[in-house]
Amino acid sequence: MGRKPRVEFEGAIYHVIKRGNNRAYIFESREDKEEFLKCLEAANDEVAFNLLGYVIMDNHYHLIIETKEKPLQKIMQKVNNAYSKNYNKRHKRTDHVFGSRYKTLLVNDNRYLLTLLRYIYSNPVRAGIHKNIVAYSWSSDCFYRQNIKKLVHIDKILDMFSKNRVATIKEYQSFMNCKDPTQNDKDFYEKGLVIGEEDKHNVRHEADRSNKETLDEILKRVVANDEIFHLIEAGSRKRFLRGDKISYVKMVVEQGYTFNEIGRNIAISATAANRMV
Repeated sequence: MGRKPRVEFEGAIYHVIKRGNNRAYIFESREDKEEFLKCLEAANDEVAFNLLGYVIMDNHYHLIIETKEKPLQKIMQKVNNAYSKNYNKRHKRTDHVFGSRYKTLLVNDNRYLLTLLRYIYSNPVRAGIHKNIVAYSWSSDCFYRQNIKKLVHIDKILDMFSKNRVATIKEYQSFMNCKDPTQNDKDFYEKGLVIGEEDKHNVRHEADRSNKETLDEILKRVVANDEIFHLIEAGSRKRFLRGDKISYVKMVVEQGYTFNEIGRNIAISATAANRMV
């Protein structure tokens, strides 16, 4: 049976995984990891894509890439070929550096971007290298925590929390420090072709907001009466409201609203909104 074709289109976001040949260590030294980052940066010298996140382990890497006009295949070919030549030259070898073709999963729903980022950052924790995400040096986590706008395109994900960078970074840190069972869900984040709703991948364009319900209109459809509507909108934390809040958040996310917009509408943080889905 032939390989399934990759789902590729401009503006798509992918989780990319590539392993060393026979799972051999190919990023064992500091120099190896630094050289790979240089290859990533060189491949994006014309801002051909947005690198949203990365983790470099000893025998494989994870990337989250948002494409523009250049296809993902061309991007990855440039990155992997450059690193392979560099690695073989430095280590005086001629064998294959990487194994079979890279694995990609289309991230078809922005709801999973934050949890995917936390999932790849948790690789060193799952491997027993460090006890927490922030302790590992070879991921893009530091770019987000320190608001560094170089190599990694941090705005797309941070803007899901807030436009206020000080508040956003606190929300980001809180989210990354949160214990979540999805951090270990390898089947969801590494298997298959799509993360999210597969049957929507050909229509993932910006929604026409003129045809979209407002946040308040959706909330009124979800709740039973005006009293509950006003309690939720005012940010009430009464326990009996939780079911309606979860239904509301899931519904508005489906219509393309960000967690930051949702949070502002019902007086909760973007992180709290994200946890509800």
